[in-house]
Amino acid sequence: MLKIFCIVIGLSMLCSCDNTSERQQIFYDKVKGINVNHALETSRIPNININDYTPRIKPQEFREVGFTEKELDSLTDYDKHGNTVDSISYEQAETDVELVFRIFKNCYSAYYYFGGDEAFEKAKEQVISDCKLAGENLTVGTMQESLRKHLNFVTDGHFLVDNKQVFGKTEYYSNEERTFFKDEKGYYTEQKGKKRYVSSVEGSNDVEKYMKLSVNGKGILVHKLGVLSIDEIDMVDVAFEDSTENFELSLPELKDVSGAGIYSYEEINNVPVVGMRSFIDQSACEQFNGAAEIIKNSKVSILDLRGNLGGHAYNVTRWLNIYDPVLSDYSKGNIFAVRNSRANSYLGHIRYRADLPERNETTASNSLAIYRTGINRWEISENMTFERSENNNLLFVLVDTHTYSAGELLMSALRNKDNVIFVGTNSNGSLMSDDGVKIVLPNSKINIQCGSVLRFDYDETVFSEETGFRPDIWVGTDSLENTLNLISYYGLNK
Repeated sequence: MLKIFCIVIGLSMLCSCDNTSERQQIFYDKVKGINVNHALETSRIPNININDYTPRIKPQEFREVGFTEKELDSLTDYDKHGNTVDSISYEQAETDVELVFRIFKNCYSAYYYFGGDEAFEKAKEQVISDCKLAGENLTVGTMQESLRKHLNFVTDGHFLVDNKQVFGKTEYYSNEERTFFKDEKGYYTEQKGKKRYVSSVEGSNDVEKYMKLSVNGKGILVHKLGVLSIDEIDMVDVAFEDSTENFELSLPELKDVSGAGIYSYEEINNVPVVGMRSFIDQSACEQFNGAAEIIKNSKVSILDLRGNLGGHAYNVTRWLNIYDPVLSDYSKGNIFAVRNSRANSYLGHIRYRADLPERNETTASNSLAIYRTGINRWEISENMTFERSENNNLLFVLVDTHTYSAGELLMSALRNKDNVIFVGTNSNGSLMSDDGVKIVLPNSKINIQCGSVLRFDYDETVFSEETGFRPDIWVGTDSLENTLNLISYYGLNK
């Protein structure tokens, strides 16, 4: 009897081992496809001649500021913020509008990329016209709305009017309830043990467009209906061979990760989970750097960038130098230009002193020195040569629509390393520029932010400011829970 029992146990363990091996093979076959896609995507560099958007500065313009110091001082009341219901005179509004468009012309790095004088002068006149038409009913809110409306051609995620972007963002709408599978015949769902194949979605035979690789509650890779759209989509029609059904779509249930702190680390089922919400706080960045070796040497690990609001690019580079130095060169993208202007140097020295003065005094002094002795100029790097980095381990990177700026910079670099799988939703879309120029309009107290950096990583099939980066595995619920289930189901940490 004991002998029979041992044989049964042995066979059971062997079957379990074989089952795990089969599952692992299924998953790693999928990873091979993801690696191929990433390699293809990262070879798609933008077809842009940077010289078209960084015009040569004439010698007589090297020292021009474009403003008096009094005018620049009037733009630095950083503690103030306009009340949208406050009335404002047309003369005050006109002064503000003239000042902000001069800032764009003299400081904004993407000024020429978005049409230069022709586009921005037209927008200025439209805003001034709106303010004049408002008459005695003119308010700060009217100005805000008009600025956002007429500057909506500026598809730059760092370009803000009172902390809001001026253009429409793409959002992910999905149905998380029903799952689909794929075989050589196409996409299907199972009902009473039978396969029901999808003929079309929304009248389109391009079913692939609507089927997103995802995970079900058990951690199994499946497909779910999903659409990226600027416009709200609450339903799609799916035609099967025998009938048509309506599927409701909704926005992701984004998990609030703010309570975990800027940096977090834990091991869940022997899987290191490293969370990073910002690249501003130096203490948190040092802790994050310490986790680079853990991720580097772990068979499978999770990097949680959900809700990462960006920060300093050099902190991303420092982490990459530890995790994989091959990737650190990607911190500037394929094309990178910096617009150095004397006007912004003057603004900067005041802003740095207003923001954590004890930490930024040296930076503030340097900015003032550049204003006094420097010149207006462009710094340009382009056609940088990169190499793909191999990887024997697995890294899952969790992202959502709040993964922003420097968080996306890290995503951009990690796409060049094999076996890095992005899970969640599309990211925010804020890589083109930075937050290098900040002002407060003197009368309305409207805050304006734009950039001094102009960068391009990949073409718009891979990344755009409207859409951000797309994940490899789409999850509209808790991506951490789903990823842990996936790791467990496919036995990836065994």
